[in-house]
Amino acid sequence: MTLGKRPYLVLALALMPAFSFIHSDAQAFDPSRFEAAQERAALLDRVRTLLADESASVRLAVFEEVMKDDDPVLRSMALEAAFQGDDERLHTAGLRELIRNRDFLAVELLEPSNPSQAQAYTYSVWRELMLTNLTIDDATDQVSGLFHSAGNSNTSFAGQLTRGGWRLQLQKFDYNCHLSLTELSGVDLTGSLDCAIAGRSANDDNAGDDRATLPFRIRLS
Repeated sequence: MTLGKRPYLVLALALMPAFSFIHSDAQAFDPSRFEAAQERAALLDRVRTLLADESASVRLAVFEEVMKDDDPVLRSMALEAAFQGDDERLHTAGLRELIRNRDFLAVELLEPSNPSQAQAYTYSVWRELMLTNLTIDDATDQVSGLFHSAGNSNTSFAGQLTRGGWRLQLQKFDYNCHLSLTELSGVDLTGSLDCAIAGRSANDDNAGDDRATLPFRIRLS
């Protein structure tokens, strides 16, 4: 019987250092860390409440102050709040900050389940669309930068913030397109890529049409 108990004794002895460590670590817990966590939670709740205030002026003022801060959690929370609801001024303010602070934006083109020939061909050329080197003129809300996709190397683009969205002109080879952002919902921005197609790209072996439209989505997280 004694021999049968030895494995349990060995296991208990092996676990003693681990349990001792947990116990000593718990004893060393600094209550001030818990208080700091509570203060942090209260701050996050307070900012979230103010960003949802009934007053549009309060929402905008709080958003502007938060975006001056270096706290990435607060900034992310403020951007998400800016893109919710129907406050177009806050939407526009959020887009300004997004363009100022992002190195690039990945535009996910969505091919319809039953695409036309023009849509399928346009998707093959414009998929993997990326906007880079983003800049915005604070005085005019004009937007500029570079874009590239599966069929396009780095090319400059220009456009304009609109009320709660943007309209960017992207031209390359036989394509003259407008990337129109029209819907914002928290962490998803959506719209459409509307293209006029000319030259060889429009012939029957390629797009087979002179126009194509594809929806897109930009995910911020």
